[in-house]
Amino acid sequence: MPRPSPTTRVQQHLRRLSGREHVVLTGRAAAGIYALLLASGLRGRVVLLPANTCYIVLWAVLRAGCIPRLVDADPQTGMITPETLIPHADSKPGALIPCHLYGLPAPMIALSTWAAVHDCLLIEDAALALGGQVEGRAAGAWGTASVFSFGLGKLLDQGVGGALLTDDARLAAEVEHITRALPLWDDDRVGWTNQWNALYWALHQYETANPGLLDLYPRLYALYGDLVAYRLAAHEWEGLPVQLARLPQNLEARARLAERYDALLTGLPVRTLPRPAGTFLWRYPLLVAAEQRDELLARLWAAGVHDATRWYPALRHMAGALGCGEFDTPGADAFCGQIINLPLDPAMSDADVTHIATVVQAWAAGSSAS
Repeated sequence: MPRPSPTTRVQQHLRRLSGREHVVLTGRAAAGIYALLLASGLRGRVVLLPANTCYIVLWAVLRAGCIPRLVDADPQTGMITPETLIPHADSKPGALIPCHLYGLPAPMIALSTWAAVHDCLLIEDAALALGGQVEGRAAGAWGTASVFSFGLGKLLDQGVGGALLTDDARLAAEVEHITRALPLWDDDRVGWTNQWNALYWALHQYETANPGLLDLYPRLYALYGDLVAYRLAAHEWEGLPVQLARLPQNLEARARLAERYDALLTGLPVRTLPRPAGTFLWRYPLLVAAEQRDELLARLWAAGVHDATRWYPALRHMAGALGCGEFDTPGADAFCGQIINLPLDPAMSDADVTHIATVVQAWAAGSSAS
């Protein structure tokens, strides 16, 4: 019997991980969200998404012809909750897209109930939570559909790739039909992606301090918005089955490194976020007083820790610039003003974590002395 193709093996792995019946492979997770919104007939409908999720979710909603509304986050957890959804109860949403931020679980039981009461689709953004557990179920098992990502910097990183998962055969077939018509990932899209990443890295750092930069977002969206949705050639999937087979070791290494961070950072003027059982982090989230956050980031960068970031920035500035309206998101703004993501990669050693923690310790000692 011939060996199954890489795409078939990827789908088999993802069905086992999530318990879902149908897996549609996509160029990126956002392409799955885009295709799902179209397949569900939601053009012109309101779609609710976290104010502190990845910009590409906002772009996917816009590209699908839907109306994005940003939902504020609980400033203690960074997650949307039924409480932060209260201002949107009368918006008649077509869909709600919660995200498992940094791999930590969004409150999916409560959000599922909210979506059912308001008769809207629940689309689980599990791009950062592959292999994790969420309130007793596998990440990717919630809602009408869910998405995973294998893009640059994700838990499994093959540079590109995503998947949409659902138990609805008709919906899966329609998403498959839409994604087959998308352009192929090619050298041009590689170049555009690199350009956009370099530009956005700079823009989001300074958009609050220099609001004039926001005028650039509409033009940049016009130039790079097509990066929301594309498909992959079959050969692009060849390395992923091996990575999926090694996922348990990947997650075990992440858990061990996160525990080392915990031990080395205890007692400092920083905090991390609680990790329920079954959670595996994408990056290690560190919250620092807003007036001190950028000083610590500068220290980390000067020490060679260039993978430390202030990700994700709040989206209200970009959303406003793109004509989505003005959003009041004080919780997300406060959370995003404090966040630092410390690198967390299975290839890291205990010595790497110790070096990073030593920089934080030295910063904390200097801050307390002053």
